[in-house]
Amino acid sequence: MIRTASVNDKAALLDIWSAAFGDSADYAEFAVSNCLSLGTVLYHPEGKSCLTLFPLSLHRKGKSPLNGAYMYGVATHPEQQKKGYSSLLLYHTSKLAKFLVLYPASDTLRSFYTKRGFDVPVSIPAPIEAGPTPVTDLSKPVANPLDSSELYAVYQENALKQKSVFLWSSSLFDYAYRECLFRGGHAQHGHLCYPSLSGTLCKPFVKTETNGSFLQGLARFHVRTPGLKQTPPLFYLPLD
Repeated sequence: MIRTASVNDKAALLDIWSAAFGDSADYAEFAVSNCLSLGTVLYHPEGKSCLTLFPLSLHRKGKSPLNGAYMYGVATHPEQQKKGYSSLLLYHTSKLAKFLVLYPASDTLRSFYTKRGFDVPVSIPAPIEAGPTPVTDLSKPVANPLDSSELYAVYQENALKQKSVFLWSSSLFDYAYRECLFRGGHAQHGHLCYPSLSGTLCKPFVKTETNGSFLQGLARFHVRTPGLKQTPPLFYLPLD
């Protein structure tokens, strides 16, 4: 039976997270703690399956904001996978939010979610490999970095200038920022930058002339929103 998880379920959620994603115990603790405190964790105890809904709003010029959720950390323990528990959780979420957004990590997952009604494209500015530029080297932290609230102000001001954009709250932006630092990364010049196998990978959180390449997220709407398929909204900093 699906229910909302509480801190009393933390040990079970940590077990699911580590087994499903292969993350270290420290990272699983960090992620699950933030899921419980900042989002709504849906949990199927018998299926050893869970997902988190983080609040997210859609802003469009001339229209009132629409509140929905970002779907994060969809996980089923390997011993219970391929038994339909993730699909049950997805069905349950349709009752809880006006829209759902997610970022599939693979083509296989993209196909899985598309078949389950996630048919609205979402434009995600692609990360860039950091390197020296005429202005700065994104691979290196700046001497006096902005704090999370200052970075959020930059992000919010830029995002709300766009025609159609999904916007994080300040607390969820702060989580993305802290997650970057937890992974040994840093923030500078409109990017969160992470160590990668090839050097440093930087995700933009402001729209600039260099945002020329896009990844595709997916959304599922449970209210009428004409035109979104033709003009996909922007979404910066999807959690992955």
